[in-house]
Amino acid sequence: MLETREERVKLLKAGFSGKMIERLFIEGNNLRITRIPPVIQIVELEIPRAENSCIRHQAIARCA
Repeated sequence: MLETREERVKLLKAGFSGKMIERLFIEGNNLRITRIPPVIQIVELEIPRAENSCIRHQAIARCA
């Protein structure tokens, strides 16, 4: 079902949305969608400060 481009174009011209066509394709071909929740891991990073950061800030303060 809905294997050719022409079949999908006919449905689009008939007013079906892309999501509706996808649903028909999934149901018509007995497919199952499984969703695995994403694993999110929080990572803390230590960002070393540049040694000359104070010098750079002082130079900016003088220019301003």
